[in-house]
Amino acid sequence: MLENQIIERKAIDSFGILGSLYDGNQDQIIKQHYINSSIQSSELSHLSSCIIEKGHINKNFNLLQFIGIQDELRLHLLLNLAKRVGIASILNYSRRINEYTRFLYFSSIIRKEQIIITLEQIQQLILSSNLDLNATHIIRMIDFGIEFIAILQLPYEINITQQIDTILDKIRLILLNNNNTLILTNEEETILEKLINITTYSNISSLMTVNRVSDLFYQINRLKISSNHCHPLTYYLQSIDNLDSPYSSKNILLKILSADNCKQIEEYILQFRIPIKYLEASVNQHMPNYLYGHLQNRIYHVRQQYSILKDIYMKKIHQLTKLLTIADKDQFDMSMIFQELNFNEQNSINQLLKDVYDLENEIQIENNLRKKQLNDDKISEQDLNENDNFLNTNSTANITSDYDPDGDDTSSQSSNNTNDNEIDQTTLSDDSFIENDLPVSNEIINILLLGETGVGKSTFINSLVNYLHFNRLDQAQSNKPIAIIPVSFLLNNDEQLIEYNDLNESTNENFNYSGQSVTQHCKSYIFHLYNGNKLCIIDTPGFGDVRGIDQDNFNMEHILKYINNLTHINAICFLCKPNLVKLNQYFQSCFIQLFDFFGKNISENFIFCFTNTRSTSYTPDDTISLFQPIFDLFSLDDISLQKENIFCFDNESFRYLIALQNGISFNNNDIVQYETSWKTSTKESNRLIKYICTGLNSYSLQNRCQSIKHAQFQILHLIRPILETIRNIFRNITLWNIESPNQSIELYSTVIHHLVYSCLSCNPKIIKIGNFGIINDFPHEMQNKCQTCQCSPNRHIQIEYLLNYKLLNRPSKNKISEMKEQLLILRNASVQFAYFLKNIAYCTKENVILVNLIRIIEQETYICRHSQTNYLNVQLIKELTQWKQKYEEYFNEIIMKNMHNDLGIIYESIERVENILIIKEQLDAIKMGQEIMMKQHEIQAMQI
Repeated sequence: MLENQIIERKAIDSFGILGSLYDGNQDQIIKQHYINSSIQSSELSHLSSCIIEKGHINKNFNLLQFIGIQDELRLHLLLNLAKRVGIASILNYSRRINEYTRFLYFSSIIRKEQIIITLEQIQQLILSSNLDLNATHIIRMIDFGIEFIAILQLPYEINITQQIDTILDKIRLILLNNNNTLILTNEEETILEKLINITTYSNISSLMTVNRVSDLFYQINRLKISSNHCHPLTYYLQSIDNLDSPYSSKNILLKILSADNCKQIEEYILQFRIPIKYLEASVNQHMPNYLYGHLQNRIYHVRQQYSILKDIYMKKIHQLTKLLTIADKDQFDMSMIFQELNFNEQNSINQLLKDVYDLENEIQIENNLRKKQLNDDKISEQDLNENDNFLNTNSTANITSDYDPDGDDTSSQSSNNTNDNEIDQTTLSDDSFIENDLPVSNEIINILLLGETGVGKSTFINSLVNYLHFNRLDQAQSNKPIAIIPVSFLLNNDEQLIEYNDLNESTNENFNYSGQSVTQHCKSYIFHLYNGNKLCIIDTPGFGDVRGIDQDNFNMEHILKYINNLTHINAICFLCKPNLVKLNQYFQSCFIQLFDFFGKNISENFIFCFTNTRSTSYTPDDTISLFQPIFDLFSLDDISLQKENIFCFDNESFRYLIALQNGISFNNNDIVQYETSWKTSTKESNRLIKYICTGLNSYSLQNRCQSIKHAQFQILHLIRPILETIRNIFRNITLWNIESPNQSIELYSTVIHHLVYSCLSCNPKIIKIGNFGIINDFPHEMQNKCQTCQCSPNRHIQIEYLLNYKLLNRPSKNKISEMKEQLLILRNASVQFAYFLKNIAYCTKENVILVNLIRIIEQETYICRHSQTNYLNVQLIKELTQWKQKYEEYFNEIIMKNMHNDLGIIYESIERVENILIIKEQLDAIKMGQEIMMKQHEIQAMQI
């Protein structure tokens, strides 16, 4: 009976586990349950599928259907009812799709797991929870494996395209043959380097950061070997709607739509979404280079029409979602739904597509004439090179429109030898220096933004993107202001509250408490420059918080942990107000912690930006001199406090734009001042970006960064992997000595996608792996208080990954002698690390290794008390207790001898520990989880 009620869902959110509650109406996992029930796991012989599809100009090409997403889930994604994560984030792909686009789709099922559970057990599980959830299903079975779709943009050269297609066919055949490792010749790799762009979407986060074909397939080969790193592909969902459960969903969307209904609605959405996405790419990527020539009026008209159509489309989607979710099942009528929507904009879309087509053809003709003129004039080689650079920088516009509203393929008119540097997201306008002076690159420019609470960091970010996007104030006024962070401020003249964008939708800005930092945690805002660089500005909580020095220290610790996940920093920007009488006292502490983490050489990457400088004639006035005593304190004689790294802005012109959106009027004198403010701030913005890109060397966090604070973070990540590795080594030694030399237990690390915690007060869940009792990870979620239990928040500790266990009918990969050698390495390193954290880094008053080791022994004792078969755990306690005794003896020896290991020795020990395979796999899970959570705190352009 159960099997008849099971439905399949593509695992777009790969954080699901067996027993998780699932809301089928919005296709999301809403609660994890760890079920104390037997799990069947079967390894599969890599059931693989690989398809290569050429790009379509066809308006009906359905990307979600192409990758096998089920009908209802596709609809939920298009209606924004389901989160566009994992492979489903392909909906956010922003480049134009044409005949030079290739889709490479691969899927391989490697393992299947299911829980053996009765209907009564499911009902008991649902009734045991005390949360009010809209659950409709429970995850009963999961397919694990690898899935990705790579979207490749080929160069506009027929011969190169043909060669790449041949290589892709070879890759497809090798991927289908699971026994073959992908090996490309040097010539083939050289040809693939000519790809203009590769964007990958996958159920595995590490694959989504890959931008080279060779790197992609290196990762695939690695994942095939280590199947425990594979993530869910498909969830098999057991309905709970027929149970007597408070969670049976009252939302009717899933229940009332037939397969035909879903298809009708999907076709309705796609007929408008696809051309609007095409127009979005044209307006945001192809045309901005020509905004300031004789075509600017026509381009402005196109952008305005696109903005109108996009707003209409978004409102229709919202209206459609609302109609479907409030519809009465007994009176549901699709014809009434479509009659209510009545989208009458097809003629407008077709006309706008034609305008874009005509504009881009005209641009192409002008480019060809410019090239011919250059050759005819026989200009100097130097000038020719400069103009070639100009043409390459603007090559996105050298391609004629490849979307014909009548369905004809016009891309054959595209220019050959075009290096398409299209930008994925919001692209910043190209001032002259960006156009000519910045080298072409795809580097990420990381800028850390620091400043007091209330100085206006979030406003500065909003302002900067507008200054870089619109060269003049009148251009900004003819478009909607870009506000990637919600805006809220009081207008000075009458204390009127001005707001822009939905403040309620922002989880990172808190406007309710004066004196507290509005920004709650670090967040990265990514913009795209025309030379290919990505500009990443990291907004941070402000210091000088009214909650006191402890809150400031907490915020700074959070900031350093956040940037510890980056590969490099290009600049640290201190944002200040001009004409201050004195600096906030926390500035000095801020510098101390920065130098502790980076070292003093980071001062070479300091820049100073001043806001609200109109009142001081666009100068920092007296404030800049206040920094000098601090630098003298640190003996920073060579730090630059010159014009080159000092930048003055006035963000009032941005606020003027926002005020206009709120219907506020201004007199002519105000408008003139705001125009001057905009012009000055735009010039400073361009100078700022140029200085960071060309005047500063990036500071590597991977090679150069050896500091006490950095080592502290590295060690803290190692504590759990070290202790869990020690515990599992002793498990396998115990199995060898007592149970069987032909059995072993392996650890499998599961990546966590968001912050979860372990409760120290709740009774742990015990599972059986062979005859060993093991406490299973049971993650709790925190939002001010625990959402899973009623225990105090201070009884919860964060966990960075989940551990799973598997009993193998073979000996451990390591011999007994090798395991004992690893135990010795880990003991020595653990003593060094504990001493370092307590006596060198001063980040704790406890011996944190010992504290966590005692907690592990207490867990094993709990298992022995609550498990009938416990002889293996009894022996494990003896082994751990003896190891603890040796650890303490060695630790006391270090204290007595006053053995202060220098930083170099600490880093050598870190490297030695990280090279142990079982620890490396746990660290990989931590790193992947951090990358995912970093992505969740990145903001790019809004997608439709």
